[in-house]
Amino acid sequence: MTTPRRLTPGLIAVLGALMTANPLAASMFLPGLGALVDDLDTTTAGGQMVYTGFLVGVAAGQLVIGPLSDATGRRPALRWGLALLTLTAAASAVAGSIELLVATRVGQGAGAAAVVVVARAVVSDLAVGRQAARAYSVLMGLIGAGPFVAPLLGAAALALGGWRAGFVALAVLSGAALLAAWVCVPETLERERRTTLRLRAMGARYGHLLRDRRYVLSALAMAFGFAALAVHSAASSFVAQDILRTGAWGFAVIYALYAAAVLVGSMVNAVFVGRVGPARMMAIAQAVGLGGTGALLAFALWGPFTLATFVAPVLVSGAAASAVLANASALTLSRARVAAGSGAALMGAGQYAVAAAVAPIGGILGAHTAVPMAAGMLACLAVSAVCALAAQRRHRS
Repeated sequence: MTTPRRLTPGLIAVLGALMTANPLAASMFLPGLGALVDDLDTTTAGGQMVYTGFLVGVAAGQLVIGPLSDATGRRPALRWGLALLTLTAAASAVAGSIELLVATRVGQGAGAAAVVVVARAVVSDLAVGRQAARAYSVLMGLIGAGPFVAPLLGAAALALGGWRAGFVALAVLSGAALLAAWVCVPETLERERRTTLRLRAMGARYGHLLRDRRYVLSALAMAFGFAALAVHSAASSFVAQDILRTGAWGFAVIYALYAAAVLVGSMVNAVFVGRVGPARMMAIAQAVGLGGTGALLAFALWGPFTLATFVAPVLVSGAAASAVLANASALTLSRARVAAGSGAALMGAGQYAVAAAVAPIGGILGAHTAVPMAAGMLACLAVSAVCALAAQRRHRS
């Protein structure tokens, strides 16, 4: 396909739909996490490693796929990534041990990394500034369909065929996404703009980006904003089902509401960022997120910790974090126009590496307290705000 002249609404919609492969792969198994832990004879921490393994795969995969997409074009990297996701999802469905399951989840993450990198790079190929920020906001909103649907699909699969059925469904959906990408996503990187796929050249591009302090600080603001979501995702199943006794379907409904809040936050950001600007919108979102997670920690520490006092602060913080991600993406990738794939890859690798490191925090005291989850979310958003403030001060100076 030829390169489009502009970022069209139709292309944004296709990219957003494809990006749901990432949250589907990350979250579809969560309603069956307790059954998985029992079936594979592991612990709560071992079950959370199934989520962490996926994050590790996404982080590492992006570092390879970003330069690959800069050298060969966006379409080949996207196709190979979705093919890997399909195959490893099928392998997860037949895994006989927690170690093998975690290994296949790393492979799923590496495959899903292609969608993350390519979608961001396509936007960066075709848009800048506030237009890019609006596009990222729409993408974040469309991605919200993944977390919205994933727990419901996971609960249905759990009821029909156990926790393994969720991975079978993921393999089918990933195969459909591969077909859609093959047909609907054009090539947006002209041959004359492609770079050399050599280790020295890759290192030079990454080194250039890492020496850009505004790029690094904005990327860290993005990473810790996402990490707050990861802490919640890794622990919310245990908090809802073990503490609040919601059951698998109750948790699925709560998680769907959470995904809807992420969607609302992204859409609100898309409406106002054109007038306010991404830096100011991110500061507002971070303030709202800190308020929501602070309230959640207070309820977890001193009570009353009920379904209402759990869900309401989580919805507020989820909506705020989605706006943080959209604006931080635009600000970070505005510093990486020369090699957008590498810039998106390095940003995404940091995003998922930080998330993988902090996601298990929510379960360090076991499945019977929500304090570590709330404290971890609050700390991540606080670090995100500090990094964003430092980036803006450097911009003004």
